[in-house]
Amino acid sequence: MMKRLLFLLLGCAGFLTAQAQLAQVTPTTPVDTTEASKAAELALVADKLYKSGLEYLAQKEYRTAVIDLDSAIALRPAFEQAYMGRAAAYQELKEVQRAIDDYGKVVSLNSKNAQAFFNRGRAKYQLKDKTGAASDFTQSLEADPAFYQAFYHRGGLHFESGDYKAAIEDYSGAIKLSPRNGYAYHDRGTAKRQLNDVEGALADYRKAIEVNPDVAMAYFSLGNHKLGKKEYSGAIEEFTKAIERKKDYYLAYNSRGKAKYEAGDYEGALADFTKAVQLNPQYAFAFNNRAAAKYKLQDFKGALDDCNFALQLDPEYGYAYFNRGNAKEMLRDASACQDWEKAVSLNVPAAKAYLLYCQEK
Repeated sequence: MMKRLLFLLLGCAGFLTAQAQLAQVTPTTPVDTTEASKAAELALVADKLYKSGLEYLAQKEYRTAVIDLDSAIALRPAFEQAYMGRAAAYQELKEVQRAIDDYGKVVSLNSKNAQAFFNRGRAKYQLKDKTGAASDFTQSLEADPAFYQAFYHRGGLHFESGDYKAAIEDYSGAIKLSPRNGYAYHDRGTAKRQLNDVEGALADYRKAIEVNPDVAMAYFSLGNHKLGKKEYSGAIEEFTKAIERKKDYYLAYNSRGKAKYEAGDYEGALADFTKAVQLNPQYAFAFNNRAAAKYKLQDFKGALDDCNFALQLDPEYGYAYFNRGNAKEMLRDASACQDWEKAVSLNVPAAKAYLLYCQEK
């Protein structure tokens, strides 16, 4: 009996010891999986809203895209890609400052997002904040030194500021990373032209066409070079190639019209100048040039009207006053002398001889 009692007591002690050990490794309360499950569900909903927002963005339904992306961000406040998408939608909606704010949120979440810095830089440029844009392009390159678009756009800012050497350096950086970037070759050529490196510029224009035959502006720049050298046939050929690649290239139509005018093809020039003003009714130069062509074709009233259009667009356009004076003279309008006088005041040297004629009358 005593042995049996002792066995039971020892057995109970072992059981109690095991229970105590188990209590040290087993939670006193069960794990609550409800919160984790809820978070996972919210993440799935946020992803669906994000994808829906991108679909609306692709369909150009920008306001609806913003609504879905707003909801995605509300469910997941650190949703980097959703901020990127919403910023793109805001840019399309011309709500540029909102886009800048969203790109700012992205880079605060991920300082290595070169695309976000780059996009913010372009948005700042839209608001004429060139200093801010340049800073963002630089930060884009710091985040990703191989982001060639940042080199290219920063080069454009240097060009606009007149720092052509820095522009060439950045365009060269873009070309090194993207050797088939015809636009970078073209723009580097234009910067070289500003530094009077004509041969270097021409080499870059030709290289731009070699790597990308669809860079219309490269043909345009070659055409302007030939126009300056009075190689009118060659200039017309280059401008035509530019127009073939960009049907709405009003600058090329205007320049081809100038080449035709200088070559004595006034009807052809008139047609090109007319196309230029149709494509851009705010382009005063083309109205003035068309006036000159009409004058040559003895359409003096038409020339007068075109000069008036040009002066409505640019009241300080000296050559438009000069040409209007010529048209008025042929129409026996005594106010021609006033137009020539105005032209002289606006630094049109050719008008001085006409003023002498006024004084002799």
